[in-house]
Amino acid sequence: MSNSGRLCFTGCESFRCDQRAVVLRGQAAYCRFADDECTPSACKYTRCLKGRLLPNGVCGLTLKTREIDIRPEDIADPMEIPGKYAQKMKSKKFY
Repeated sequence: MSNSGRLCFTGCESFRCDQRAVVLRGQAAYCRFADDECTPSACKYTRCLKGRLLPNGVCGLTLKTREIDIRPEDIADPMEIPGKYAQKMKSKKFY
């Protein structure tokens, strides 16, 4: 996974601190719990309301989505079904 997205920041509307310790001092966000400037990418109490914060501190909302093209030939053999279920379905293989 590449770090092409932006790091999480305190100005985001989805950013929350689980300790409720972030206060704004001028233009900077200050953490009362750590007694230092808030750095969401390094803090373990950082939470995203939308659930898009990745473990490396990157905001998942800023990443581009990837499309994967799957063809039927790429899929493995059909799975086998146990005999008693196959009798009920009148088939030996399930697709």
